[in-house]
Amino acid sequence: MSIEDQLRSALRREPAPPDFAASVLAGTRRIASPFWRRPVTLALAASLLLAALIPPAISEHRRRQRAEEAEAQLVTALTIAETQLERVSATIQRNTRRIP
Repeated sequence: MSIEDQLRSALRREPAPPDFAASVLAGTRRIASPFWRRPVTLALAASLLLAALIPPAISEHRRRQRAEEAEAQLVTALTIAETQLERVSATIQRNTRRIP
């Protein structure tokens, strides 16, 4: 038997078993997963969660930034006021020494 004959024998058509179509279809059927386990539902839930959490986080970050800027301005204002008070105090002390 030649290789060609062996190939013809191996590749000859054979009728499919009677339950072949049913077994193929049974393998392709998926078991329906619950609504909350579907990838689209999980992605939607994650998106909604992020949409609910991100804006308050941004708002809180901006509030803290404004508070830090206000604190820095207050420290600067107090430093300026302290310097001015020291100058006025020094001037008053000089002037009171001169008064007989």
